Amino acid sequence: MDIANYSSDSRAIIKAAKEIASSLRHSEIDLEHLLIAVIRHDDSDVESILNQLGKSRVFIESIAEEHLKEQPKRSMSKDSLTVSPAVQAVLAEAGDEKAKLYDPLVEPQHILIAIFDPKSKLSSYVREQTGITKEDIYRAIAESKSVQEIATATAQPSSSGEADTRRDIAGSLKYCIDMTNQAAAGEFDPMVGRERELQQVIQILLRRRKNSPVLVGGAGVGKSAIVEGFAKAVVDAEVPKALAGVKVMSLDMGSLVAGAKYKGEFEERFKGLVGEVVKSGGKIVLFVDEMHSLVGAGNASGGMDAANLIKPALARGQLRLIGATTEEEYTKYIEKDKALERRFERVKIDKPGFDDAVRIVKGVIAKYEDHHKISFDPEAISGAVKYSRRYLSERNLPDIALDLVDEAASEFAVKEELGKVRIASMDGKIAELEKLMQSLEGKDPEQNADEYDRLKTMYEDFSRDVQTLSDFWGHRVEASSGGAA
Repeated sequence: MDIANYSSDSRAIIKAAKEIASSLRHSEIDLEHLLIAVIRHDDSDVESILNQLGKSRVFIESIAEEHLKEQPKRSMSKDSLTVSPAVQAVLAEAGDEKAKLYDPLVEPQHILIAIFDPKSKLSSYVREQTGITKEDIYRAIAESKSVQEIATATAQPSSSGEADTRRDIAGSLKYCIDMTNQAAAGEFDPMVGRERELQQVIQILLRRRKNSPVLVGGAGVGKSAIVEGFAKAVVDAEVPKALAGVKVMSLDMGSLVAGAKYKGEFEERFKGLVGEVVKSGGKIVLFVDEMHSLVGAGNASGGMDAANLIKPALARGQLRLIGATTEEEYTKYIEKDKALERRFERVKIDKPGFDDAVRIVKGVIAKYEDHHKISFDPEAISGAVKYSRRYLSERNLPDIALDLVDEAASEFAVKEELGKVRIASMDGKIAELEKLMQSLEGKDPEQNADEYDRLKTMYEDFSRDVQTLSDFWGHRVEASSGGAA
């Protein structure tokens, strides 16, 4: 947890949770302590959320305290208190919520959202009794922000361009994911071997008209990786001045469609989203993966094509959009709509050859090594590309080679873990077998049948463990023996 990303209010809440746990003589700071600290903190945003939800602070606090009464008590000094893994996970999730809401620091409301996330370890009793869900909190925040934005816009225009951009991002862009934030956080793999295509995308974005590229290529060839590379180039200030400081926003079609129950609601959301991108004055570049899904989107509810809503802005060059789709989908959906097709500049993304694929995998392999805590030999990387191309030719490089590397490393981790357990238990079995065999020396198998049966059972168990290890690691033993020979 990077404390620099937390506001002074959030830091005070974490400190208060420790005080609460200590006062209740608990040995560990848990989610319910953190919840009480959030509720007690004098923060207008949390209070506004609770008012929107119709929940009082006293009520929620009493529910959390009721649960904590059942927890075992122990005399502990404040300094010896530990933070539970559940609290650590929630504080990490709060950082993700901060990014989703485009806020500069983790605030108390982000911690509140993370506490009531379905994945958190908040007790079912507190969850059921309070009746609060993550979605409820999001709706309350959205309503509060809408009122605040209207009031701010009508009261006084901001002199700060940065503040204007942040306020613009707060509305319909909640249906997007900020790829520049993700790039700054180091969430993307390095982009390798697609420098020419990236340069082509940047050139198209700089055009006055027809400044929206569409990346066309097979599944897994690296279309999204090029956009991730562009977002990273923006963060690293490796783009022309005209693109410096832009936000690369990826459209989350699922959240845009989710909950749009009434006729025209989806179109209204999408129109508002496009309007906000246009109002940014080129400070937002929209990325739409599976761009063909825009053609016909909304028709199920009797509305118009989402694609028709972006044509005017595209024609005037007011909307810069990067699309990505496959050759088949492009031909089937985009080419049929000639008016839509001529508003985009097509960028062909070919699948890489063997040497380029090896270079791409080598470029990103460090991420997989960090994740799996292992190292890959250069021969293994070349082998992954070679055999994936030979035996899995229905899928495209480099994606399939990376899948193969990932799967192999995952299998290795599982087998290594099991091998450690089995080897440790086998040491004890060997000692027991030797001891039992010594005790049976000179004895009659018929007169000491029970002891011999026990020896047989132990030997069979031992043989099974040896066979398991042989199945997992036999090829390594054989390779070592062959090398020694």
